Amino acid sequence: MTDTIENRRDTRRSVFIGEGIKIYIKDEDEARSIHGEITDISPWGSNIYIIDQKLSTYPKKGDTVKIYYETRNKKNSFCRGRVVYILENTIEEIKYLRYGIEFINDNNLKSDIKNYEIPDIFSPHCWCEDPFFFHEKLIFKIKSIHSTGMILMTSARNKTLIPNLELQLKVSIPAGDEFFVNVKIEQTINSNKPSEKDKYYVHVKFENTNSKFLQVMVEYILFCGVEVTPKELRENNLPVDIIENSLSYYYALDKFDMEKVIQLRKIGLFETIKTDTENNDESYKDIYDNYSRQVLCKVGKKPVACIRIIYNLRDKNKTEMNQFVNEVPEWLWSKKFVEISKFAWDKEYRESDVFINMIRQIVRIVIESGHTHIIANAPEPLKPLYTKVGFIALNYQWKEEFEESKAKESLLILDAKGILTGEVLIEKFIWNKIYSRVSHYLGLANTET
Repeated sequence: MTDTIENRRDTRRSVFIGEGIKIYIKDEDEARSIHGEITDISPWGSNIYIIDQKLSTYPKKGDTVKIYYETRNKKNSFCRGRVVYILENTIEEIKYLRYGIEFINDNNLKSDIKNYEIPDIFSPHCWCEDPFFFHEKLIFKIKSIHSTGMILMTSARNKTLIPNLELQLKVSIPAGDEFFVNVKIEQTINSNKPSEKDKYYVHVKFENTNSKFLQVMVEYILFCGVEVTPKELRENNLPVDIIENSLSYYYALDKFDMEKVIQLRKIGLFETIKTDTENNDESYKDIYDNYSRQVLCKVGKKPVACIRIIYNLRDKNKTEMNQFVNEVPEWLWSKKFVEISKFAWDKEYRESDVFINMIRQIVRIVIESGHTHIIANAPEPLKPLYTKVGFIALNYQWKEEFEESKAKESLLILDAKGILTGEVLIEKFIWNKIYSRVSHYLGLANTET
């Protein structure tokens, strides 16, 4: 086999007459219509056979034509092409004209749209039935996504990816859902990377945008560690609401993790800290860090929030509120309580569900460590959030020397064990959103709650 023939086989999909794609050709004004059949096809052009009836209305070399086709699922569309050559062929005693068509791509890819590339190891896959040929499937890898479409990668053996072709992709997102996503091909490009010489990049735009799919993809982008904030995603017209599946949690167990805690406190605390300019970091620490578990929340690889859980072991000297109030209520010492404070939350991530997911993790940690109640030191901006998830006011009085500095803070209490067991009633939405999963996980669930 010659190199020319081998190259032709690599660059086109070829079938015999009768097996091809039935089409009809119209001129630009759509005044004439001629039936034909595509027997050779690639993303950039095709051969079309037309029975030669010696008609003067046939397209001429150099003419621009519209090629109308119907897919296997009865979708009608067209693409434009230019006649590059015309040859005469006789097949089984029937005379044909073979038109060589170069597709014209009318789709201008927008350079101002921000693409978010997905790390290769995490790339979701999608597939669909070949729109023209029997019992064949097209498989793609999602390389990047933007607000109006995606860039897909596929094998170069898939030759039917012509301009304006509509596909219904079944997208599978790892650890997520499956979606049907309707797209239209804008452009197919040969990869110029040596490791991808047998691959195509396929630019597609969304048809009838699936907002749920985009929301899940946004979560997945954040989970994969793509360096982008929810704010930037919103500015680029991508929906950001729930990012729960993008979050992970860990403890600060060494000095490097504590540096991340301090950095978050610097940019994300809700209370005012009087800083020592000579040793700025020390201003964000206190003695209660020594008795605490520091919990960090990450989006992808980036820490975006942290909080400390203070374990006082019923020792007044290890109890933060004891430093600031005249007297800790006596009944509280009979409870197994912990304190939470120094909640820091990166401002770029505040319009998300980080807070409620942090509360869910804190409740799990507190119960698993053998405690039942949580005291929250709540700065004024956080008080509505804490009360929304079930915290209630605690009776106390600030010591005189702290009345001014603590005027905008509140001490709140949560009966975590009571909520999880159903002894304390909570708003149904909050129960379903936060506590039900923890309760089921710990085997405390009251299914009737």
